[in-house]
Amino acid sequence: MRKIWILFICLLVVISSCKKDRDDVVPNLGYSYAGLDLGSYIVYDVDSHHYNKPFNIDTIVQFQVKEVVDSRYVDLEGEEAFKVIRYKKEKDSTNWVLQDVWNAKLTTTNYQKDEENIRYIKLIFPIRDNKSWDGNTLNNNDEWEYEYESINQQEKIGSYSLDSVLTVLQFEDINLVQERVFEEKFAAGIGLVSKKSVDITNAFNSSSGLWERDIGEEVVMTLSAYSK
Repeated sequence: MRKIWILFICLLVVISSCKKDRDDVVPNLGYSYAGLDLGSYIVYDVDSHHYNKPFNIDTIVQFQVKEVVDSRYVDLEGEEAFKVIRYKKEKDSTNWVLQDVWNAKLTTTNYQKDEENIRYIKLIFPIRDNKSWDGNTLNNNDEWEYEYESINQQEKIGSYSLDSVLTVLQFEDINLVQERVFEEKFAAGIGLVSKKSVDITNAFNSSSGLWERDIGEEVVMTLSAYSK
């Protein structure tokens, strides 16, 4: 009988130990994709292609943008937030010029960013394949159903081979008359590494018999450098 009790007590100890080990494991919810590290920065190469066929305009402008996580503060909701300072540099220049001061914050359930005084929900947690949400819940814009198209993918962005990249499709509407695509990619431990914004109206070319880009703009931002 004594041996049975000893075995029973040992079994309880083992079960308790296993439960404690499980409780100590912190689930990876995906917070590192936001890249909100104080003092960090990311530099992007930007290609902006502007179309205006009625005025014979077809222009490509290239420049760089730098986003710096400058400081931490407590916002009006009593939550920790970060000031993000944005600089711009023309392709043939070495001088960074202040452009904007944006704000961002990380909550237990989402990553929010104020861009030109418009707040977007960029990511939601935990990160899951095909998970969707309204990225415009916190602003007055029309509902856009953001969706995780892929997560934890190896991908080459610019000159960087990244191990864990997720893609957020924010909006897509492509037909003969218009092309609207908004997409962002985030890398674990870095933050936003790629952004594509396409908003173009097409027109029918009777000479070629094809629908062609007529008015609008396509902007692509690609990771160029970063520091954490």
